[in-house]
Amino acid sequence: MYDHVPLKVITEHGYLFLVNLLSALILAVGFKCFLAPSFASTGERLASGGMTGIAQNIILIIDLFTNNWGDAHYDLIYGILYFGLNVPIFLLAFFGVGKRFAIYTLINVGLVSLITNFCDFPGLNTFIDSIAVYVNENGGMVARAIFAGLCTGLSSAIAYKVDCSGGGIDVIAYYIAVKKSTMVGKYSSILNLLSIMLYAALSMLHNVSPDVAWGKVLFSLIYLFVVMLVVDQINVRNKKMELEVVTDNPDLSDFIIANLPHGATVVKGVGAFSGKDKFIIKVVLSSYEVKNAVKMIQEAEPNSFIKVNELKQVFGRFYLPPIR
Repeated sequence: MYDHVPLKVITEHGYLFLVNLLSALILAVGFKCFLAPSFASTGERLASGGMTGIAQNIILIIDLFTNNWGDAHYDLIYGILYFGLNVPIFLLAFFGVGKRFAIYTLINVGLVSLITNFCDFPGLNTFIDSIAVYVNENGGMVARAIFAGLCTGLSSAIAYKVDCSGGGIDVIAYYIAVKKSTMVGKYSSILNLLSIMLYAALSMLHNVSPDVAWGKVLFSLIYLFVVMLVVDQINVRNKKMELEVVTDNPDLSDFIIANLPHGATVVKGVGAFSGKDKFIIKVVLSSYEVKNAVKMIQEAEPNSFIKVNELKQVFGRFYLPPIR
């Protein structure tokens, strides 16, 4: 579409909107089905992290002063709080990550708020409630924690795949991960833990027994662990790999750096069996670049020997396409 710029722009932004719609839908349904289903009281809801968790905590605080008014209008208040709390985070995303990243993050957050309240429409809420009840009756809080973690993690990871986010703690974690050039899931989990601990403490003020309140923290930790695993498995932007290529061709290194946006290191060696001179080329690249890089090298030098190693973290100058 290089010759049709308007169509290219419309197609690109349409795709981004649909991806964010899918991300928001998964998060909202996961919240309504597993984290805070309509049948669940304060003592039965799982604690979430991020802005979802902060919104849950604020509703608990509202209930302390309004005779459970917040609980009676839970979804409406949650939707408003979820959107409002994310507005300041928008500024960090806009100035610290990227303008397009920030705009679509705000769109994602708005969609979550709308869909959460849309789930209360007659017919749709009955269907969602039936799923929630079935999972709770047959798997209890463990099943709810696992499925909630899958939904939240999948929602965040889908947004990350197109360089967007679900807002809140995701933005902060993504900002830290980009600056540190490492995986994003662990930062989300660390930042979410405090919110869960606060939720347990506030639950006890609502006459939830300490064993139930702190027991829920354990189930919520399962939820956070699943979220971290899903995000880091799908979001591979910050995962680094090392290609180690052994070849007889002294010009292969020039070919590699001409076709990849990365440098390379060449080590001279000798084949143990053949006794011939060998060139060992080492290249660090992102995991999403590996498949094309291996294919390109094999086409250029079919007899080359290629080894792929996973790296934990990279320090120094490493090129990643900028987030817009």
